[in-house]
Amino acid sequence: MLQHNTTALQGREQGFVAELDSYLAERGVASTTIQGDDGRANLVTSLDSGRAGPHLVFCGHCDTVPLGDREWKKSPFGGTVAGGRIYGRGSADMKGGLAALIASFLDMHARDDWSGRLSLAVTYGEETGSEGARLMASDGSLAPFDAMIIAEPTSNRAVRSHKGALWLSFTATGRTSHGSMPQMGLNALEMVVRFRQRLLELDALAASDPLLGRPTICLTRLQGGTQVNVIPDRAVAEFDMRTLPGQSHDDILAAIRTIAREIEAEYEGGRIVVETINSLPALDTPAGSAIVRTALDIRHELGAPAGEAGGASYFTDGSVLQSLGADILILGPGDPGEAHQTDESLDLSDFLASRRIYTGMARRFLRSPE
Repeated sequence: MLQHNTTALQGREQGFVAELDSYLAERGVASTTIQGDDGRANLVTSLDSGRAGPHLVFCGHCDTVPLGDREWKKSPFGGTVAGGRIYGRGSADMKGGLAALIASFLDMHARDDWSGRLSLAVTYGEETGSEGARLMASDGSLAPFDAMIIAEPTSNRAVRSHKGALWLSFTATGRTSHGSMPQMGLNALEMVVRFRQRLLELDALAASDPLLGRPTICLTRLQGGTQVNVIPDRAVAEFDMRTLPGQSHDDILAAIRTIAREIEAEYEGGRIVVETINSLPALDTPAGSAIVRTALDIRHELGAPAGEAGGASYFTDGSVLQSLGADILILGPGDPGEAHQTDESLDLSDFLASRRIYTGMARRFLRSPE
């Protein structure tokens, strides 16, 4: 799995999915590949017990972030094992978790003491906005479910809630002039700076959640200007906003567009365009849901300390796939701090523990009537 280069925007998930399809077929499991954009693909397969019961989904994405600029000491696509860890891009986020889900799925395939349906859903493009999950949610390849486990790295802790993501592009158009005569121009970069100041005053940022804290908004990309003595007549800024459960992205966008109109009025003759790059709602699975209680019980039975399910600041494919089922749990091997890092690695004992947790959860959640 790690030897497949599936870094974001390379469009190589199809090769990964093809090999996984063959791997499953050799073990008596037929799967369906759903083609996305060029070189990209999802995979879905299901086990049906033949007995009435709930539908549980194991879900993971097969793409990874790029390697970054720093030099790797271990091969990023080698799957090198050393000191009880496996190294490679995606080992923690989240090919390790996906491998554990697949192993547990095959564990259940070998058993006949459960009821209901178990599916495995593998997506592409999660790292760039859940493109594969969007396709999966709309094309009917994954049936509505009662519960889902997503194997993002959580050090095998249960996470039931995470923030949403609202990514925005802000384009300001002004009027150029000589730097010695700024009054003759209309500075697009200044409009961006003013816009950012106003964004930090949004009412939505005052909200709070007991698990997730407050929303955030960050300026993550800025382009503008041609040279030091020329007033820039165009600037483009991109913002990453993380939202809370219950917050409406439509309402937030309406407030942001109102700010844009007000800034246009301050800079007479200027033009501001606000566009949505991505909009992924937050996730909030109830603490008392069956999948959360099952996770906590199984972890405790396997020796983990008792505790409650937590929250995460990042988004997952659950943002999109919650349209097919409300109860989604995030739980996977790997330190979240390893994700996206140079020389990313995964503790193999953590990986083995996650397989036991997944199989235990599936057997408990899909328990046959006594």
